[in-house]
Amino acid sequence: MRGALLAGAACLTFGSIQALAQGPAPDSPAKAAAAAVVPGVPYVTSVVVDGGDSAVEKIAAETSSLKSLEKDPPPGPPGLVGRAKLDIERITAAMMATGRYGAAVDVTAAGVSVSSPSAPDVVQRAARPVPMVIRIQPGPVFTVGRVQILAADRGPHRPSAIRPEEVGLKTGEPAPSGVVFAAEARIVDRLRGEGFPFARIANREAVADHARKQLDVTINVASGLRAPFGEVVVRGTREVDPKVVRGRVPFDSGDRYDPKKVAELRDELAKLDVFSSIRVKEGDGPDAQGRVPVYIDVEEKKFRYVGAAAKYGTTEGASLNAYWGHRNLFGGAEKFRIEATTARLISNDPQNYEYSLKTSFEKPGIWTGFDDLLIDVEAMRERPDAYWRDGARAAVAVRRRISSQFSAQVGLEVEGSSIRDTFGEREFVLVGAPMSATFDNTNSKLDPTEGVRATLIAAPYFNSGKGASSINIFKGQVSTYWGFDDAGRYVLAGRLGAGAIVGPTATDEVPANRRFFAGGGGSIRGFAYQNASPKCDSRAPRPKNALRCDDDQPIGGRSLLEASAEMRIKVTDTIGIVPFVDAGAAFDKAYPDFGEDIRVGAGIGLRYYTAIGPIRFDVATPVVGKDKNDPTVAFYVSVGQAF
Repeated sequence: MRGALLAGAACLTFGSIQALAQGPAPDSPAKAAAAAVVPGVPYVTSVVVDGGDSAVEKIAAETSSLKSLEKDPPPGPPGLVGRAKLDIERITAAMMATGRYGAAVDVTAAGVSVSSPSAPDVVQRAARPVPMVIRIQPGPVFTVGRVQILAADRGPHRPSAIRPEEVGLKTGEPAPSGVVFAAEARIVDRLRGEGFPFARIANREAVADHARKQLDVTINVASGLRAPFGEVVVRGTREVDPKVVRGRVPFDSGDRYDPKKVAELRDELAKLDVFSSIRVKEGDGPDAQGRVPVYIDVEEKKFRYVGAAAKYGTTEGASLNAYWGHRNLFGGAEKFRIEATTARLISNDPQNYEYSLKTSFEKPGIWTGFDDLLIDVEAMRERPDAYWRDGARAAVAVRRRISSQFSAQVGLEVEGSSIRDTFGEREFVLVGAPMSATFDNTNSKLDPTEGVRATLIAAPYFNSGKGASSINIFKGQVSTYWGFDDAGRYVLAGRLGAGAIVGPTATDEVPANRRFFAGGGGSIRGFAYQNASPKCDSRAPRPKNALRCDDDQPIGGRSLLEASAEMRIKVTDTIGIVPFVDAGAAFDKAYPDFGEDIRVGAGIGLRYYTAIGPIRFDVATPVVGKDKNDPTVAFYVSVGQAF
């Protein structure tokens, strides 16, 4: 026995279901009033599946409007019968979605099929609540049979041949309807990737062969013309200069069409942070020159903003942050921000509190659309255990976006500091040219599930104060993420970081704020803040104005090595658990010395996933290298993953 099943008909059925579920609007207030007085018909629903397949029963129960609306009885017997007929369509479509193309679905009301003309009269006479029974003969799960992917048009521009297995249609595999739809989407995506922007599925035919229990599929593909990018039209800008938007377009008119460039354009416009809505769409057909016009429709944000944040860790204490900013200061998407922070609120002594005031300015597109000017000015007071610092810094830099995944930055920086540590109180004035390069192909900033993120920093400084005259700082970090499933519910994340300070011959020649420290929430969880670092030698002579020195006081080092591993497991869509291990240390020498103690911390975290990113709560304990300054258990709370 052969039966024809058109996938297009399944789509039409879903659309009809939606329309019926919404219900027709009354034609007039009088009809609405009349409908309102019709009494509801109470009923109870049961599901009977031949063979007792619990999975099919669950699908039917979750799909059934009779089940979901049982506490909302329909008005009159015709309403109940109509609801039941709707269930036949819905459940039949759900069976097709699982590959059961021979499924038979019926609903009886008081023992009579709702397809019978007498069903409303039977419901009228039936005892209340009316027994409604959904009966399903699920039949077998069909597999993929013969598959043909054919070109619907002919012309000089022909795409490469597509094999069915390349788009997920493999003979012998289960053939739910979603597999066919997904294959069509992959076909169109592939053709668009080959430069055919107007590719589409001309038609399809899916035939369920009940004798073979296979689904034979024929897909006719209209690739259209291969066309390059054309004119870019910007619409919706009022106060933002549209030249800034055009400057972020990663292609020129005449370049080969590439859908990845269109997606890249959306991301680049989002980075400007001046639009609440961004829509990038292509023309429905080629322009007069045979090119693809691109339309950018935007809505501008409110440009001024204010905010505050709080963070707490048992080893670093609490911190408070407040800021005010403007996203479009001069009309060219310039960002200006003033930020004030107070931190290390861990004791009752205000002398230990930290303060900072920072202003930042960013001007996009100073030369090309992808060259940004960055200016920072900051004054701060720092009071970590290792040193006290009062200082100020100013920096100017240019950042160039080389590709969607790679950027580089170079600048000038001046910093003056008065630092008091275990070596005494000294003045440092640094003038340098920091450089950095960043690679990031992850799929999320706050919660990546795949990709690699890497940063390399090289910062040579001339020091006109105390200590070495030349201080060269190098630091790098790589994080990588492996998702074990498409939904990102199981993700293995790893991080490796290292640093070195070259030039000074001893640690005391390096300003304390430039030394490397390890330990704490952003480093090695479980250990006290900065405590996984070289310690002061209490036997060495110290100036009178030096901070206290004992064998447990961290002083920082000239090199750093850190590593972390996490297994991020989503228990539900909003809750996750994260077992983790952190390891590493800061070292006294210019390069990591593996002969010194490596600290290891371990713990488990809880994640609550929100629209703005995961909220992180971690509990950690030192495993290797704990000393008396380290807590037995440390807690950390913040927004975003640890790395």
